[in-house]
Amino acid sequence: MKKEKRVALFASSATLLLCPVAAGAQALPPAPAVSAEERTEEITVTGSRIVREDYSAESPIVTVGEELIRSNGPATLESTLNLLPQLTPDAGSTSGSQAAEGRATLNLRGLGPSRTLVLLDGRRLQPGDPLGAVDLNSVPSALIENVEVITGGASAAYGSDAIAGVVNLRLRRNFEGLRIDADHGLSERGDAQSLNLAGTIGGNFAEGRGNAVFSATYFDRQRVDRGGRSFFKDGGITSVLPSGLIYAEASNLPSQAAINQVFRGYGVNTPLSRASTYSVNPDGTLFTLTPVNNLRFPADGPYVITSNGQVAVPLGEAAPLQQPLERKTVFGRINYQLNDGIEAYAQFNYAHYTNNQDGYGRNQAITRDVYLPVTNPFIPAALRTIAASRSNPNAPLLIYFNTGRFSRDIAEQTYDVGQYLGGLRGDIDAIEGSWDINGSYGRSHLQSRLGGFIDRSAYLSLIEAPDGGVSLCEGGLNPLVLDRPSQDCLDYMLRDLHETSTLEQTNLEANVQGRLFTLPAGDLRFAAGLAYRRNSYSYAPDAQRVNATVLTVGISNPTQGSMDSKEAYGELLVPVLADLPFIYKLDLNAAYRYADYNTVGGVHTYKLSGDWQFTRSLRMRGGYQRAIRAPSVGELFQPVEQGGTTVGRISAGLGDPCDINSTYRAGGNAAQVRALCIASGVPEAVVDTHRFAGTSVQSNVSGNLELKEETSDTYTVGIVFRPEWQSPLLSNVSVSVDYFNINIRDAIGLVTGDVITQRCFNGAGDSNPNYDPQNFYCQLINRGPSGGFSSIDTPLLNLAGYRTSGIDVQVDWSTRMAAGGRIGLNVLASYVDQYAIQTLQGADYTEYAGTIGNGQISAGAISHPRWRTVSNLSYDQEEFGLNLRWRWIDKMSNAANVGISGATAPGVAPVSYIDANARFSINPSMVFRVGVLNLADKQPPEWTGEAATDSNLYDVIGRRFFAGISVNF
Repeated sequence: MKKEKRVALFASSATLLLCPVAAGAQALPPAPAVSAEERTEEITVTGSRIVREDYSAESPIVTVGEELIRSNGPATLESTLNLLPQLTPDAGSTSGSQAAEGRATLNLRGLGPSRTLVLLDGRRLQPGDPLGAVDLNSVPSALIENVEVITGGASAAYGSDAIAGVVNLRLRRNFEGLRIDADHGLSERGDAQSLNLAGTIGGNFAEGRGNAVFSATYFDRQRVDRGGRSFFKDGGITSVLPSGLIYAEASNLPSQAAINQVFRGYGVNTPLSRASTYSVNPDGTLFTLTPVNNLRFPADGPYVITSNGQVAVPLGEAAPLQQPLERKTVFGRINYQLNDGIEAYAQFNYAHYTNNQDGYGRNQAITRDVYLPVTNPFIPAALRTIAASRSNPNAPLLIYFNTGRFSRDIAEQTYDVGQYLGGLRGDIDAIEGSWDINGSYGRSHLQSRLGGFIDRSAYLSLIEAPDGGVSLCEGGLNPLVLDRPSQDCLDYMLRDLHETSTLEQTNLEANVQGRLFTLPAGDLRFAAGLAYRRNSYSYAPDAQRVNATVLTVGISNPTQGSMDSKEAYGELLVPVLADLPFIYKLDLNAAYRYADYNTVGGVHTYKLSGDWQFTRSLRMRGGYQRAIRAPSVGELFQPVEQGGTTVGRISAGLGDPCDINSTYRAGGNAAQVRALCIASGVPEAVVDTHRFAGTSVQSNVSGNLELKEETSDTYTVGIVFRPEWQSPLLSNVSVSVDYFNINIRDAIGLVTGDVITQRCFNGAGDSNPNYDPQNFYCQLINRGPSGGFSSIDTPLLNLAGYRTSGIDVQVDWSTRMAAGGRIGLNVLASYVDQYAIQTLQGADYTEYAGTIGNGQISAGAISHPRWRTVSNLSYDQEEFGLNLRWRWIDKMSNAANVGISGATAPGVAPVSYIDANARFSINPSMVFRVGVLNLADKQPPEWTGEAATDSNLYDVIGRRFFAGISVNF
């Protein structure tokens, strides 16, 4: 039997019988009878290197077929796979973060993309980022036949990175003919267009001794702006105004008399704080931020007052809701039988794609090197009056502004990713086995164009000029208005940055597997092999970043480095008992791998698992696996650079604990909090009026050559039941229930800004009970002269641990109808019992299962619902198929409430989505597809106000339609 026939058998009968099947796929046909010939065929199970005569997986496996991939229309692969409840949506098409640089990754169990190993036909793919995660944009999706997802560590089989589990993309084998696919999608609102075109050609040659296949795809996804949806139109804000905010300096406050004089002239008779923050109305008058007084912008914008009383700019048209993507991929493979026992093979995969994530603008922090001199001619008279009342009236004004009025925040990435593989394989008849020697080389090259930066010297020359820069460019620069300056001034100030990153990977493998000898219960089989892997990373930032000659840039330096490993492994499949009462079959599987890294030294991984089939209908599976993840080249060699970290909103119980309106300043420990604020840098003169309006802070991050490997222990146990009932209605029933428990130690990661501030100020009650300013977390916070955050150090460390556990449930049923055709139902559900984070060794674990808002493990994966389900009801016959899919996401509480007594930040209600698709076969060679996603046009839930939601998990585009055709020649 040819390999393609074995894969077809695997995808239909074995998958339905032994493991969860395609969530979201059409109902499967009844498992076909397996002939004696087919029983002797060999199948490789993901998570094992041993080729075996039957298909039985000791680890929980979910398999999705081509039907699910097609059922989502012209979507990128990650958006389809993220329908599976085992995967936590992270970086993808609707991600709002520029940090992912347009990449699309998979995140099993919410433990981070770098802990999910993605394979192509059981082999490593070229990483797409310095952390080692694979970018699915580089995968040849047109040839994917099915995708297998296994839970838990698999390092004994595949080496580093398989801590959360493995996603194995299986391609079609020995393709013959010509296939053309075309799919087009469009939202109900006439936007969100996407187009996918694919062509695949292949055939045999040399009298059937060889086969060659070539596939090419083109994918185009159009941008959708936040303003294109009513839910987001006025939401998603920046509270740093493009017209600038003038901050009071605690050591040089204006007089109360001057403030009263100015604002009484506006009709504001309530005395305002001497530490107030000011900005300028269109008519030149002043308004204050906290509280808002004398705001005179028109009601229809551009500024709004948020639910927590902040003046802010809705991002609207300036921020992407769906990222644009243009991608071209090519894939080629050839295999040739050199003689009866040896086959040579080679393949290549190349992808070129461009993503543009431009947004509103960047925030220029309050720094003394970018100031506003009091001699600037554009300073309005009212602000001059207040500034002149200071003890040092000639001191410059501290200004905090967003660059949105000058230019969009442009972040355009162009990727070139290639991987090349070649090898020899053959049979060893003496042991009924085989051998395989192969090598691969991959390279990812990223070119980034970052626009909208302001040249520091040009900006300073304009605001310092006696005429406000009129002599330097047309109209000069008024730093305190919302209007854009002239194009002449923009050309004078604006700069682009051009940067490159390169990742390279080399893999060499030699594997052998076969039968050692025969035991009474069957063949004792083995696999063994050697491997070598090398990963390198280089980063070349723009000189303007290195020298900080532009504003709002995170300073960084060039870097490069590499790591390599030499590895050996062995695996045994031991048939223990068979054909006994209550033991129809009992197998054990054991594996061990030793890897020697030039960075962390020698590491050991191993597993022991079992498959106990009580009867033909009932089996139990489970086991234990030790896995590791060596620190990636990015984590080792990342240069010191300035970034950003979130501290959250005061209204959500986060933000700056020293803010006078924070829950910390009003709680039972308010006096201790106040003293800690003063000790950590908030001047006593302003501590009782201190406000911090932002939600993020500059951070300082760097790699760490002292990092060691992460270690995980995974336990799984499950039951699979497929009764052999004779009833036509119940003859095709399958149920599986699997428990998983994953415990990660020495996890590598950043301590985020919100966690640092909470732990410093004892938000959980046990992190700093004495409110000691020398506490580890407090020492990471840096404050400016006015008491506000200037930066927070977010170190990259082997922090401590992550724990997650839960249950996966799969139910499948199908039956043939008397009138013809088959009706089917499948349900895939996942329950998260534990999702706990320990931020430092020795600290308590904090439980976040059932919450939204914590992105400590992965910034894009902030939702951890207790339950997620995907259910499908389908009808299928030869010429026609119909599928109705129900996706359900459980309610979640707000992660900001965790460990905070009395916190009442809002959570989200449960959400359901209904999708439908149909298939029409004109003839055996031509198939049409149509479908609708989010049939009820369900809006995403809002959880912290201002249209904040999880755009990765929830549908933010709304109802959309697709149509497609596949033609085979």
